[in-house]
Amino acid sequence: MTLSVAELRPVLYDLFHDTADQLARETGFVRRARKLTGAVFAQALVFSLLEDPDATLDDFADLAEDLLGDSVTGQAFDKRFTPEAVESLRDLFLEAFNRCFASSRAALLPVLRRFPAVFLRDATLVGLPACLARLFPGRGGRHVPHGQAAAIKLVFEAEVTRGELTEVSILAGLDNERTSEVAGKPLPERALLLEDLGFFSGERLQAHMDQGVYVLTRVPAWTAFFDEDGRRLDLVQELRKVKADWLDRPIRLLHDRKLKVRLLAVRVPEEEAQQRRERVRREAKQRGRSVSQKKLDLCEWNLLVTNLPESMLSVWEAGALRRVRWQVELVFKVFKSEGKIDQTRSQCPCRVLCELYAKLLGMVVQQWTLLAAGYEMLRHSARRAARRVRKRARQLLAGLKDAATFLREVLRLARALHRRCRIQRRKAGPSTLDRLNALDPQCEELRQVA
Repeated sequence: MTLSVAELRPVLYDLFHDTADQLARETGFVRRARKLTGAVFAQALVFSLLEDPDATLDDFADLAEDLLGDSVTGQAFDKRFTPEAVESLRDLFLEAFNRCFASSRAALLPVLRRFPAVFLRDATLVGLPACLARLFPGRGGRHVPHGQAAAIKLVFEAEVTRGELTEVSILAGLDNERTSEVAGKPLPERALLLEDLGFFSGERLQAHMDQGVYVLTRVPAWTAFFDEDGRRLDLVQELRKVKADWLDRPIRLLHDRKLKVRLLAVRVPEEEAQQRRERVRREAKQRGRSVSQKKLDLCEWNLLVTNLPESMLSVWEAGALRRVRWQVELVFKVFKSEGKIDQTRSQCPCRVLCELYAKLLGMVVQQWTLLAAGYEMLRHSARRAARRVRKRARQLLAGLKDAATFLREVLRLARALHRRCRIQRRKAGPSTLDRLNALDPQCEELRQVA
Protein backbone atom coordinates (compact mmCIF):
# COMPACT_ATOMS: atom_id res chain seq x y z
CA MET A 1 0.00 0.00 0.00
CA THR A 2 1.35 3.44 -0.95
CA LEU A 3 -0.65 5.19 1.77
CA SER A 4 -1.18 3.96 5.33
CA VAL A 5 -4.79 3.15 6.26
CA ALA A 6 -3.93 4.02 9.84
CA GLU A 7 -3.00 7.53 8.72
CA LEU A 8 -5.77 8.03 6.15
CA ARG A 9 -8.80 7.22 8.32
CA PRO A 10 -8.12 9.91 11.00
CA VAL A 11 -7.55 12.50 8.25
CA LEU A 12 -10.89 11.65 6.64
CA TYR A 13 -12.65 11.62 9.99
CA ASP A 14 -11.32 15.05 10.92
CA LEU A 15 -12.10 16.49 7.49
CA PHE A 16 -15.74 15.35 7.56
CA HIS A 17 -16.39 16.08 11.22
CA ASP A 18 -14.45 18.81 13.08
CA THR A 19 -13.20 20.64 9.97
CA ALA A 20 -16.59 20.51 8.21
CA ASP A 21 -18.33 21.87 11.32
CA GLN A 22 -15.71 24.58 11.80
CA LEU A 23 -15.95 25.78 8.18
CA ALA A 24 -19.76 25.73 8.41
CA ARG A 25 -19.58 28.10 11.37
CA GLU A 26 -16.91 30.34 9.81
CA THR A 27 -18.88 30.78 6.58
CA GLY A 28 -22.17 31.36 8.38
CA PHE A 29 -23.75 28.20 6.98
CA VAL A 30 -24.53 27.08 10.55
CA ARG A 31 -25.32 29.80 13.08
CA ARG A 32 -27.13 27.78 15.74
CA ALA A 33 -27.54 24.17 16.86
CA ARG A 34 -29.53 22.12 14.35
CA LYS A 35 -29.80 18.59 13.03
CA LEU A 36 -28.21 19.36 9.69
CA THR A 37 -24.76 20.32 10.92
CA GLY A 38 -21.93 21.18 8.58
CA ALA A 39 -20.52 17.67 9.05
CA VAL A 40 -23.81 15.88 8.32
CA PHE A 41 -24.52 18.11 5.30
CA ALA A 42 -21.05 17.48 3.85
CA GLN A 43 -21.08 13.73 4.49
CA ALA A 44 -24.58 13.31 3.03
CA LEU A 45 -23.75 15.19 -0.18
CA VAL A 46 -20.22 13.88 -0.74
CA PHE A 47 -20.88 10.18 -0.13
CA SER A 48 -24.32 10.14 -1.78
CA LEU A 49 -22.88 11.72 -4.92
CA LEU A 50 -19.81 9.49 -4.77
CA GLU A 51 -22.09 6.45 -4.75
CA ASP A 52 -24.48 7.89 -7.34
CA PRO A 53 -23.62 11.15 -9.16
CA ASP A 54 -27.33 11.50 -10.02
CA ALA A 55 -28.40 11.38 -6.35
CA THR A 56 -31.62 13.24 -5.47
CA LEU A 57 -32.71 15.29 -2.48
CA ASP A 58 -34.33 12.18 -1.02
CA ASP A 59 -31.02 10.31 -1.38
CA PHE A 60 -29.28 13.06 0.62
CA ALA A 61 -32.03 12.85 3.24
CA ASP A 62 -31.82 9.06 3.48
CA LEU A 63 -28.08 9.14 4.13
CA ALA A 64 -28.44 11.98 6.65
CA GLU A 65 -31.14 9.98 8.42
CA ASP A 66 -28.75 7.04 8.69
CA LEU A 67 -26.09 9.32 10.15
CA LEU A 68 -28.40 11.04 12.63
CA GLY A 69 -30.77 8.23 13.51
CA ASP A 70 -33.56 10.77 13.07
CA SER A 71 -35.93 11.69 10.24
CA VAL A 72 -34.73 14.26 7.68
CA THR A 73 -36.65 15.39 4.60
CA GLY A 74 -35.46 16.22 1.13
CA GLN A 75 -37.02 19.67 1.54
CA ALA A 76 -34.70 20.28 4.50
CA PHE A 77 -31.75 19.86 2.17
CA ASP A 78 -33.37 21.95 -0.55
CA LYS A 79 -33.64 24.90 1.85
CA ARG A 80 -30.00 24.62 2.86
CA PHE A 81 -28.55 25.24 -0.62
CA THR A 82 -27.43 28.80 0.06
CA PRO A 83 -24.36 30.93 -0.81
CA GLU A 84 -23.01 30.08 2.65
CA ALA A 85 -23.36 26.37 1.90
CA VAL A 86 -21.46 26.84 -1.37
CA GLU A 87 -18.66 28.64 0.43
CA SER A 88 -18.49 25.99 3.16
CA LEU A 89 -18.21 23.08 0.70
CA ARG A 90 -15.75 24.95 -1.51
CA ASP A 91 -13.51 25.66 1.47
CA LEU A 92 -13.76 22.02 2.57
CA PHE A 93 -12.70 20.89 -0.91
CA LEU A 94 -9.72 23.27 -0.90
CA GLU A 95 -8.83 22.27 2.67
CA ALA A 96 -8.40 18.67 1.51
CA PHE A 97 -5.37 19.80 -0.51
CA ASN A 98 -3.73 21.07 2.67
CA ARG A 99 -3.58 17.54 4.05
CA CYS A 100 -0.35 15.64 3.52
CA PHE A 101 0.55 12.06 4.39
CA ALA A 102 3.85 11.08 5.95
CA SER A 103 3.28 7.45 4.89
CA SER A 104 2.98 8.32 1.20
CA ARG A 105 5.79 6.78 -0.83
CA ALA A 106 6.72 6.83 -4.50
CA ALA A 107 6.09 3.85 -6.76
CA LEU A 108 9.04 2.48 -8.72
CA LEU A 109 8.23 3.43 -12.31
CA PRO A 110 10.52 3.04 -15.36
CA VAL A 111 12.39 6.17 -16.52
CA LEU A 112 10.47 8.25 -13.96
CA ARG A 113 12.68 6.80 -11.24
CA ARG A 114 15.41 9.17 -12.43
CA PHE A 115 13.56 12.07 -10.82
CA PRO A 116 12.66 12.68 -7.16
CA ALA A 117 9.16 13.68 -8.29
CA VAL A 118 7.21 14.05 -11.55
CA PHE A 119 4.51 16.73 -11.61
CA LEU A 120 1.69 17.09 -14.13
CA ARG A 121 -0.32 20.28 -14.54
CA ASP A 122 -3.41 20.76 -16.66
CA ALA A 123 -6.80 22.48 -16.65
CA THR A 124 -10.31 21.35 -17.53
CA LEU A 125 -13.53 23.26 -18.14
CA VAL A 126 -16.75 22.31 -16.38
CA GLY A 127 -19.87 23.74 -18.03
CA LEU A 128 -22.43 25.37 -15.73
CA PRO A 129 -26.03 26.55 -16.21
CA ALA A 130 -26.30 30.01 -17.78
CA CYS A 131 -27.64 31.43 -14.50
CA LEU A 132 -24.04 31.29 -13.19
CA ALA A 133 -22.53 33.28 -16.08
CA ARG A 134 -21.95 36.39 -13.97
CA LEU A 135 -20.03 34.47 -11.33
CA PHE A 136 -18.17 32.11 -13.68
CA PRO A 137 -18.21 33.51 -17.24
CA GLY A 138 -17.33 31.01 -19.95
CA ARG A 139 -16.49 31.26 -23.60
CA GLY A 140 -19.56 29.54 -24.96
CA GLY A 141 -19.36 27.97 -28.42
CA ARG A 142 -17.26 24.87 -28.88
CA HIS A 143 -15.27 25.35 -25.66
CA VAL A 144 -18.18 24.51 -23.34
CA PRO A 145 -20.77 21.74 -23.81
CA HIS A 146 -24.00 22.97 -25.44
CA GLY A 147 -22.54 26.46 -25.92
CA GLN A 148 -23.05 27.41 -22.29
CA ALA A 149 -21.87 30.86 -21.34
CA ALA A 150 -20.90 29.81 -17.79
CA ALA A 151 -18.02 27.54 -16.85
CA ILE A 152 -15.53 26.83 -14.08
CA LYS A 153 -11.92 26.14 -14.97
CA LEU A 154 -10.25 23.65 -12.62
CA VAL A 155 -6.45 23.74 -12.65
CA PHE A 156 -4.93 20.60 -11.12
CA GLU A 157 -1.45 19.46 -10.23
CA ALA A 158 -0.72 15.76 -9.75
CA GLU A 159 2.45 13.93 -8.72
CA VAL A 160 2.72 10.74 -10.77
CA THR A 161 5.02 8.53 -8.73
CA ARG A 162 2.90 8.96 -5.59
CA GLY A 163 -0.39 9.15 -7.48
CA GLU A 164 -1.51 12.17 -5.47
CA LEU A 165 -3.53 15.21 -6.49
CA THR A 166 -1.27 17.82 -4.92
CA GLU A 167 -2.80 21.21 -5.74
CA VAL A 168 -5.90 22.82 -7.27
CA SER A 169 -7.09 26.28 -8.31
CA ILE A 170 -10.65 27.31 -9.17
CA LEU A 171 -11.02 29.93 -11.91
CA ALA A 172 -13.74 31.34 -14.10
CA GLY A 173 -13.93 29.68 -17.50
CA LEU A 174 -12.51 32.76 -19.25
CA ASP A 175 -9.41 32.95 -17.05
CA ASN A 176 -6.04 31.70 -18.27
CA GLU A 177 -4.49 28.83 -16.33
CA ARG A 178 -1.21 30.76 -16.19
CA THR A 179 -2.87 33.12 -13.68
CA SER A 180 -3.68 30.33 -11.22
CA GLU A 181 -1.87 29.71 -7.94
CA VAL A 182 -1.03 26.24 -9.22
CA ALA A 183 0.95 27.71 -12.12
CA GLY A 184 3.11 29.78 -9.78
CA LYS A 185 3.77 27.09 -7.19
CA PRO A 186 7.50 26.34 -6.72
CA LEU A 187 8.65 22.74 -7.14
CA PRO A 188 11.49 20.68 -5.62
CA GLU A 189 14.92 20.82 -7.21
CA ARG A 190 15.50 18.18 -9.94
CA ALA A 191 11.78 17.41 -10.14
CA LEU A 192 10.31 16.94 -13.63
CA LEU A 193 7.39 19.10 -14.79
CA LEU A 194 5.07 18.13 -17.64
CA GLU A 195 2.48 20.77 -18.49
CA ASP A 196 -0.19 21.50 -21.05
CA LEU A 197 0.69 24.06 -23.73
CA GLY A 198 -1.69 26.57 -22.12
CA PHE A 199 0.85 27.14 -19.31
CA PHE A 200 3.69 28.05 -21.65
CA SER A 201 5.45 31.37 -21.05
CA GLY A 202 9.07 32.47 -21.06
CA GLU A 203 8.84 33.97 -17.58
CA ARG A 204 7.54 30.74 -16.05
CA LEU A 205 10.06 28.62 -17.94
CA GLN A 206 12.88 30.83 -16.68
CA ALA A 207 11.57 30.60 -13.10
CA HIS A 208 11.48 26.79 -13.22
CA MET A 209 15.00 26.60 -14.63
CA ASP A 210 16.25 28.97 -11.91
CA GLN A 211 14.72 26.62 -9.30
CA GLY A 212 16.58 23.67 -10.77
CA VAL A 213 13.38 22.09 -12.06
CA TYR A 214 13.49 20.01 -15.24
CA VAL A 215 10.88 20.89 -17.87
CA LEU A 216 9.79 18.92 -20.93
CA THR A 217 7.21 20.80 -22.97
CA ARG A 218 5.76 21.48 -26.38
CA VAL A 219 6.09 25.00 -27.76
CA PRO A 220 3.61 27.16 -29.74
CA ALA A 221 4.17 27.62 -33.47
CA TRP A 222 4.92 31.34 -32.93
CA THR A 223 7.91 30.62 -30.65
CA ALA A 224 11.16 32.33 -31.64
CA PHE A 225 14.21 30.02 -31.93
CA PHE A 226 17.84 31.12 -31.97
CA ASP A 227 21.16 29.34 -32.39
CA GLU A 228 23.74 29.35 -29.62
CA ASP A 229 25.22 32.60 -30.94
CA GLY A 230 21.85 34.35 -30.76
CA ARG A 231 21.05 34.31 -34.51
CA ARG A 232 17.37 33.78 -35.37
CA LEU A 233 16.57 30.35 -36.79
CA ASP A 234 13.95 29.55 -39.41
CA LEU A 235 12.68 26.38 -37.78
CA VAL A 236 10.94 25.03 -40.88
CA GLN A 237 14.10 25.48 -42.97
CA GLU A 238 16.21 23.84 -40.28
CA LEU A 239 13.91 20.82 -40.19
CA ARG A 240 13.92 20.50 -43.97
CA LYS A 241 17.70 20.09 -43.83
CA VAL A 242 17.37 17.09 -41.50
CA LYS A 243 18.09 13.84 -43.38
CA ALA A 244 17.27 11.55 -40.48
CA ASP A 245 13.90 11.21 -38.74
CA TRP A 246 15.01 13.09 -35.66
CA LEU A 247 16.90 16.15 -34.46
CA ASP A 248 18.52 16.92 -31.11
CA ARG A 249 20.38 20.23 -30.91
CA PRO A 250 21.04 23.03 -28.39
CA ILE A 251 19.17 26.27 -29.06
CA ARG A 252 18.07 29.46 -27.38
CA LEU A 253 14.38 30.15 -26.93
CA LEU A 254 12.26 33.35 -27.03
CA HIS A 255 13.24 36.94 -27.91
CA ASP A 256 13.33 38.39 -24.42
CA ARG A 257 14.80 35.40 -22.58
CA LYS A 258 17.19 33.54 -24.91
CA LEU A 259 16.77 30.47 -22.69
CA LYS A 260 19.32 27.71 -23.25
CA VAL A 261 17.43 24.47 -23.98
CA ARG A 262 17.54 21.42 -26.22
CA LEU A 263 15.27 21.18 -29.23
CA LEU A 264 14.02 17.61 -29.73
CA ALA A 265 12.24 16.83 -33.00
CA VAL A 266 10.95 13.50 -34.29
CA ARG A 267 9.31 13.11 -37.71
CA VAL A 268 5.81 11.55 -37.65
CA PRO A 269 4.38 9.24 -40.35
CA GLU A 270 2.80 11.05 -43.29
CA GLU A 271 -0.67 9.70 -42.45
CA GLU A 272 -0.47 11.20 -38.96
CA ALA A 273 0.89 14.48 -40.35
CA GLN A 274 -2.06 14.72 -42.74
CA GLN A 275 -4.52 14.10 -39.91
CA ARG A 276 -2.88 16.91 -37.95
CA ARG A 277 -3.17 19.31 -40.87
CA GLU A 278 -6.86 18.52 -41.28
CA ARG A 279 -7.45 19.08 -37.58
CA VAL A 280 -5.55 22.39 -37.63
CA ARG A 281 -7.56 23.62 -40.64
CA ARG A 282 -10.83 22.53 -39.02
CA GLU A 283 -10.07 24.33 -35.75
CA ALA A 284 -8.99 27.47 -37.58
CA LYS A 285 -12.21 27.47 -39.60
CA GLN A 286 -14.28 27.20 -36.42
CA ARG A 287 -12.48 30.28 -35.07
CA GLY A 288 -12.79 32.19 -38.34
CA ARG A 289 -9.01 32.33 -38.82
CA SER A 290 -6.53 31.30 -41.50
CA VAL A 291 -3.74 28.80 -40.94
CA SER A 292 -0.12 29.78 -41.49
CA GLN A 293 2.01 27.62 -43.76
CA LYS A 294 4.54 27.34 -40.96
CA LYS A 295 1.99 25.68 -38.68
CA LEU A 296 1.03 23.23 -41.43
CA ASP A 297 4.70 22.38 -42.09
CA LEU A 298 5.34 21.78 -38.39
CA CYS A 299 2.56 19.16 -38.35
CA GLU A 300 5.18 16.78 -39.77
CA TRP A 301 7.13 16.80 -36.51
CA ASN A 302 6.78 16.15 -32.82
CA LEU A 303 8.59 19.11 -31.27
CA LEU A 304 9.70 19.35 -27.63
CA VAL A 305 12.09 21.55 -25.71
CA THR A 306 13.78 20.65 -22.44
CA ASN A 307 16.55 21.75 -20.10
CA LEU A 308 17.36 18.10 -19.33
CA PRO A 309 20.89 17.09 -20.37
CA GLU A 310 21.25 14.37 -22.99
CA SER A 311 22.87 12.12 -20.37
CA MET A 312 19.53 12.04 -18.50
CA LEU A 313 17.11 11.86 -21.43
CA SER A 314 17.53 10.94 -25.07
CA VAL A 315 15.30 12.22 -27.86
CA TRP A 316 13.50 8.85 -28.03
CA GLU A 317 12.99 8.69 -24.28
CA ALA A 318 11.57 12.20 -24.35
CA GLY A 319 8.74 11.18 -26.68
CA ALA A 320 7.68 8.31 -24.44
CA LEU A 321 8.08 10.38 -21.29
CA ARG A 322 5.92 13.19 -22.67
CA ARG A 323 3.04 10.71 -22.96
CA VAL A 324 2.92 10.53 -19.16
CA ARG A 325 1.23 13.93 -19.22
CA TRP A 326 -1.95 12.24 -20.43
CA GLN A 327 -2.38 10.70 -16.98
CA VAL A 328 -3.88 13.96 -15.76
CA GLU A 329 -6.23 13.94 -18.76
CA LEU A 330 -7.34 10.49 -17.65
CA VAL A 331 -8.04 11.92 -14.19
CA PHE A 332 -10.32 14.52 -15.80
CA LYS A 333 -12.06 11.81 -17.82
CA VAL A 334 -12.78 9.86 -14.64
CA PHE A 335 -14.05 13.01 -12.94
CA LYS A 336 -16.48 13.61 -15.82
CA SER A 337 -17.45 10.12 -16.96
CA GLU A 338 -17.62 8.43 -13.54
CA GLY A 339 -17.99 11.36 -11.13
CA LYS A 340 -20.16 13.37 -13.59
CA ILE A 341 -18.87 16.66 -12.21
CA ASP A 342 -20.14 18.43 -15.34
CA GLN A 343 -23.74 17.21 -14.98
CA THR A 344 -26.56 18.45 -12.76
CA ARG A 345 -30.29 17.90 -12.38
CA SER A 346 -30.86 21.40 -10.95
CA GLN A 347 -31.07 24.97 -12.21
CA CYS A 348 -30.68 26.44 -8.71
CA PRO A 349 -27.24 28.15 -8.77
CA CYS A 350 -26.39 27.33 -5.16
CA ARG A 351 -27.39 23.69 -5.45
CA VAL A 352 -25.41 23.33 -8.69
CA LEU A 353 -22.25 24.65 -7.02
CA CYS A 354 -22.80 22.69 -3.79
CA GLU A 355 -23.09 19.46 -5.76
CA LEU A 356 -20.07 20.33 -7.90
CA TYR A 357 -17.81 20.90 -4.88
CA ALA A 358 -19.23 17.82 -3.16
CA LYS A 359 -18.48 15.70 -6.24
CA LEU A 360 -14.97 17.11 -6.47
CA LEU A 361 -14.37 16.35 -2.81
CA GLY A 362 -15.66 12.85 -3.46
CA MET A 363 -13.05 12.48 -6.21
CA VAL A 364 -10.33 13.41 -3.70
CA VAL A 365 -11.66 10.85 -1.21
CA GLN A 366 -11.74 8.33 -4.03
CA GLN A 367 -8.10 8.99 -4.95
CA TRP A 368 -6.91 8.77 -1.34
CA THR A 369 -8.76 5.49 -0.80
CA LEU A 370 -7.33 4.01 -3.98
CA LEU A 371 -3.81 4.96 -2.88
CA ALA A 372 -4.39 3.21 0.44
CA ALA A 373 -5.44 0.13 -1.54
CA GLY A 374 -2.24 0.16 -3.60
CA TYR A 375 -3.30 2.10 -6.68
CA GLU A 376 -0.48 3.32 -8.95
CA MET A 377 -0.79 5.67 -11.90
CA LEU A 378 0.28 3.97 -15.15
CA ARG A 379 -0.23 0.48 -13.66
CA HIS A 380 -3.97 0.58 -12.92
CA SER A 381 -7.03 1.68 -14.87
CA ALA A 382 -8.35 4.81 -13.15
CA ARG A 383 -11.85 4.29 -14.54
CA ARG A 384 -12.22 0.68 -13.42
CA ALA A 385 -10.73 1.52 -10.03
CA ALA A 386 -13.14 4.45 -9.54
CA ARG A 387 -16.14 2.19 -10.12
CA ARG A 388 -14.96 -0.11 -7.33
CA VAL A 389 -14.76 2.81 -4.91
CA ARG A 390 -18.26 4.00 -5.76
CA LYS A 391 -19.69 0.60 -4.87
CA ARG A 392 -18.18 0.94 -1.39
CA ALA A 393 -19.02 4.60 -0.72
CA ARG A 394 -21.43 3.98 2.18
CA GLN A 395 -19.21 1.35 3.77
CA LEU A 396 -16.28 3.78 3.60
CA LEU A 397 -18.39 6.43 5.31
CA ALA A 398 -19.29 3.97 8.04
CA GLY A 399 -15.60 3.14 8.32
CA LEU A 400 -14.76 6.70 9.36
CA LYS A 401 -16.11 5.82 12.82
CA ASP A 402 -14.92 2.22 12.89
CA ALA A 403 -11.32 1.35 12.02
CA ALA A 404 -12.05 -2.35 11.42
CA THR A 405 -14.77 -1.53 8.87
CA PHE A 406 -12.55 0.93 7.05
CA LEU A 407 -9.64 -1.52 6.89
CA ARG A 408 -11.90 -4.31 5.63
CA GLU A 409 -13.22 -2.15 2.79
CA VAL A 410 -9.74 -0.98 1.76
CA LEU A 411 -8.49 -4.58 1.69
CA ARG A 412 -11.45 -5.58 -0.48
CA LEU A 413 -10.62 -2.72 -2.80
CA ALA A 414 -6.96 -3.81 -2.87
CA ARG A 415 -7.98 -7.29 -4.05
CA ALA A 416 -10.22 -5.78 -6.74
CA LEU A 417 -7.37 -3.55 -7.94
CA HIS A 418 -5.06 -6.55 -8.29
CA ARG A 419 -7.58 -8.78 -10.05
CA ARG A 420 -9.64 -6.39 -12.16
CA CYS A 421 -7.91 -3.05 -12.58
CA ARG A 422 -4.33 -3.71 -13.68
CA ILE A 423 -3.44 -2.48 -17.15
CA GLN A 424 -2.40 -5.53 -19.14
CA ARG A 425 0.66 -5.47 -21.34
CA ARG A 426 -0.15 -5.49 -25.02
CA LYS A 427 1.94 -5.61 -28.19
CA ALA A 428 -0.58 -3.79 -30.39
CA GLY A 429 -0.97 -0.19 -29.21
CA PRO A 430 1.36 -0.44 -26.20
CA SER A 431 0.43 1.54 -23.11
CA THR A 432 2.58 4.36 -21.74
CA LEU A 433 3.94 1.96 -19.12
CA ASP A 434 4.87 -0.55 -21.85
CA ARG A 435 6.78 2.15 -23.73
CA LEU A 436 8.64 3.25 -20.61
CA ASN A 437 9.46 -0.35 -19.67
CA ALA A 438 11.01 -0.87 -23.10
CA LEU A 439 13.34 2.06 -22.37
CA ASP A 440 14.17 0.93 -18.84
CA PRO A 441 14.13 -2.90 -18.64
CA GLN A 442 16.12 -2.89 -15.40
CA CYS A 443 13.19 -1.29 -13.55
CA GLU A 444 11.16 -4.52 -13.55
CA GLU A 445 14.07 -6.40 -12.04
CA LEU A 446 14.34 -3.79 -9.30
CA ARG A 447 10.60 -4.10 -8.59
CA GLN A 448 10.89 -7.85 -8.18
CA VAL A 449 13.80 -7.45 -5.79
CA ALA A 450 11.90 -4.82 -3.81
